[in-house]
Amino acid sequence: MLQELDNSSRKCGLKMNMRKTKIMARTTRTTKAEYVNGIQLDQVEDYVYLGQRFALTEKNQDNEIRRRIKAGWQAFGRHSTIMKGTLPTCLKRKGFNQCTLLAMTYGAETWTLTTKMEKKLSAAQHNMERNMLNITYKDRKTNKWVRDQTKVMDIMEIIKNRKWTWTGHISHRTDNRWSAALTVWTPMGGKRNRGRQRKRWRDELQQYWGNVNWYMRARNRDLWRQHAKAFVLQWTDHG
Repeated sequence: MLQELDNSSRKCGLKMNMRKTKIMARTTRTTKAEYVNGIQLDQVEDYVYLGQRFALTEKNQDNEIRRRIKAGWQAFGRHSTIMKGTLPTCLKRKGFNQCTLLAMTYGAETWTLTTKMEKKLSAAQHNMERNMLNITYKDRKTNKWVRDQTKVMDIMEIIKNRKWTWTGHISHRTDNRWSAALTVWTPMGGKRNRGRQRKRWRDELQQYWGNVNWYMRARNRDLWRQHAKAFVLQWTDHG
């Protein structure tokens, strides 16, 4: 199949990039080597594709979220002369919202966030805000006081708002695309193991609506928009 893809691509003037083409398999056994035009493709356990890290063998997205926190700090560091300088806070706020937060929340609408990861994201933002004001924890200023000074967007509000918007978007698709099919997919004959279950992407949506099916609610555009703010404000953190 890979060779056929390469052959068909070349007829259209396209060429596969062998350095960016990798093989991932959900198995512990060593799969046979695959070649395209005599070049062996690398077999990897994880890979960054379109800006997001994918790993079939991992049970959560914690490592991807840590990558995004690191990317946020890198974006913050690239503009450190602005963020930690003497410019007015209103200008720092614009740079933070448009650069740092965007780097930290890329692809966040597809995350399954645990409480631990939510705290890590919020803690990273609070530390950046203190850097913007050139203060430390020794100054004994609360996170609420810091937020009142910076007035930056809250990272958890951004993430939950994107998830809510994305849910409404895919619920209206009627062309059987994978993004919609996988969102509501349930394996045939499958069942969850006993004990505490791992959090699923849709769990907090279902929890918000209670016994009512969240997917059917999402298909009602007006109703979904009316509840957006209430859903997002559950994660507001100014403490």
